[in-house]
Amino acid sequence: MTSLLTAVATGVTLLALLAGCAGHVTRPRLLPEALAAHRLLPPRAVAPAAHAVTAAEGLLALALGGALLAGQRAALAGALGVAALLFAGYAGYTRRALATGRGGPCGCSRAEVPLSGWVVGRAAAFAGLAALGAGLAAGPAAPPEGAAEWATAALAAASLAPLLWSLPAALAQPAAPQRPLPSFAVVSVPNGGR
Repeated sequence: MTSLLTAVATGVTLLALLAGCAGHVTRPRLLPEALAAHRLLPPRAVAPAAHAVTAAEGLLALALGGALLAGQRAALAGALGVAALLFAGYAGYTRRALATGRGGPCGCSRAEVPLSGWVVGRAAAFAGLAALGAGLAAGPAAPPEGAAEWATAALAAASLAPLLWSLPAALAQPAAPQRPLPSFAVVSVPNGGR
């Protein structure tokens, strides 16, 4: 069971890092604009911070993938530990932005998601999964045995990662409509219209 948990936690962490990095690379202005809107960093630090986040996510994804393919448990545990710290930093940053009353976009993906408690929760969930994976990978748990266990872990990770990733967007409060919705009246016709 621990081998399956380790593989799923690793897969979810890897997919989250890849999604974040891909989002920042394909829409490079979104994260700096979000960081500027949060007003927690000095203006001169916004662009370097955005580049550092993108690089950290990409490098950690490469490290996780390489350690996983090479079967290097110590490297896997180390990369998962660093990923846990990165996601915990995201949770702390977004919590601080919300606590100071600064909203704005999340800046965490291609979708324009507003900063909310759901963003904090998602980052904390990713941090917890990465920490769980790091702890299990550093322990006596063996990697999954056979194609069936690897397929189960891959399917679980491929299901859980997108669910967690889309949580803030799915739970964002939509804005109220600008105009009232049309109303309909029911008309009764005597004798069925005959």
